[in-house]
Amino acid sequence: MRSLMISILVVSIVSFSSCNSQTKEKRIESMKKNEDKLYAEYMPLMRDLLKNNNYKFLEHSVFKNKVIEYFGVDIDNAKFNDVYLESGLGYTALSNEGFIDTYQVDRGVIDGAGDAFADILKDGLNNDYNIDFINYNKVLFNDDLSAISKVNVDKDKVEDIVVYLNYEKNNLLNNSFVKNIKKVDNYNESFKWHLLWYNNKTKPDVIRKKILQDIANKKPDFIFDLAYFLNNNSNKIKEKTDGSLIDATLAFLIEVELQHYEDKDLNDNKGYSLLNNFYIQNPKMLDRFKSQKFYGYPLIDSYTKKYLLMSEENEVSYGKVIDPDGYTNVRKDKNSTSAIIEKIKSGERVEILDDSENWWLIKTNSGSKGYVYKTKIKSE
Repeated sequence: MRSLMISILVVSIVSFSSCNSQTKEKRIESMKKNEDKLYAEYMPLMRDLLKNNNYKFLEHSVFKNKVIEYFGVDIDNAKFNDVYLESGLGYTALSNEGFIDTYQVDRGVIDGAGDAFADILKDGLNNDYNIDFINYNKVLFNDDLSAISKVNVDKDKVEDIVVYLNYEKNNLLNNSFVKNIKKVDNYNESFKWHLLWYNNKTKPDVIRKKILQDIANKKPDFIFDLAYFLNNNSNKIKEKTDGSLIDATLAFLIEVELQHYEDKDLNDNKGYSLLNNFYIQNPKMLDRFKSQKFYGYPLIDSYTKKYLLMSEENEVSYGKVIDPDGYTNVRKDKNSTSAIIEKIKSGERVEILDDSENWWLIKTNSGSKGYVYKTKIKSE
């Protein structure tokens, strides 16, 4: 279920896109006042619908705290009774009434569309809009097991509740979500961001570690692809999100992948593949991870050391022969009387394997390995 704000919102947003910020604020305030008037007409019907289906209205303070928990919005700080919830679904909290509006329909009062929203509300359980409205409220604010069971039969609704609305209290819903999760590319960006982080950014840990760990245990390929999505799209959200949160999230995703593939060789370890590829693509990430002590993740620490060791071992340096005689001798051992393996022309490029002593170990273009005195080669 994807909620839409009333059509006046769309019209207003388009119309004031070219206005200055002060005009925008005035129009938004006017728009919200109109929306409050709209709710005044339908509020009694919505309340009756919930009451007649055993919804338990909470004390204001309890309702307020639950809204903060799920959405990170303090309804007491809002100017109007209807408070928009930035959750990816566009729902609205009715502060004084103690429930959220999840309807998709155009109520038709302000813009004159005149749809039969009142008739829909009076349909009760004969209308899917009403059923979802009731069940979502009963799950979020009553933890109602019957409503949870009804939501659980629909994969899309499970995704709404678990991902967009951050409801992680029930193992039945969590397990259903993980079991039925599709490939990363099947989801839009909004879904992925909401899966990574809680709506409530004031939580001690904003990363949704429990659900991500559950996915990693069952479907590690999803986490692998999600890490690439975050890494490749991080610039899109750096203006809105602290860059350290992006790094911390990438570190967590890599760590859970390393855990899953810990018994595999490096070539088959997808966690190490993430670490290796991200470090190569962005060397500054390695420096940031170090500065944060690898975010306290032991496997990232361990595998980073392996990466650094292998990088040193695999580092290739080259040089050119500069002998005035026009060629130089490649010898078997580190002295001028040792057997000559090969003669190399001046200007020829060779691979330097060891330049720690006076005689350098090199590899020629033909594949031979031997020693040349250091004055005969110029490093590149």
